Amino acid sequence: MLILVFVSLNFTSGEEVDAQTKEVAEGKESKMKKVEENQKLLRHLVIFKFNDASSDEDVARLNASFNRLATAIPVVKDFEWGLNDSPENFHQDFTHCYLLTFDSEEDRDSVYTPHPQHQAFVASLQTHVEKVFVVDYWTNPSSK
Repeated sequence: MLILVFVSLNFTSGEEVDAQTKEVAEGKESKMKKVEENQKLLRHLVIFKFNDASSDEDVARLNASFNRLATAIPVVKDFEWGLNDSPENFHQDFTHCYLLTFDSEEDRDSVYTPHPQHQAFVASLQTHVEKVFVVDYWTNPSSK
């Protein structure tokens, strides 16, 4: 068997080996680019500062409503939320933070934003939110 491998290697020209190596390298490079592109995600960060007049029950109801959007609208790929816990005094009374993940701007802009449940949620906030802070960004995956 070893002799067959040796003989076949001797009959393969250096140019053929170089061409095969180049094809394999280009294929790996192409696959790596696709993986890298697939790792980029669109994040939608929303932070609320509720009115002082809004009760704890109002805030809890709105929070539950926002949480339901993640399961009601299929283009939301991931969802998490939490309360501000920073020891620094830079929060400006913003308390509730929500992070939604989308695969594309089209999913965010053409499906999520105009979705009837999202529009109803936004309307329900009007009398309870003093300020809202929104940032959208594309992730830049670590090179680890």
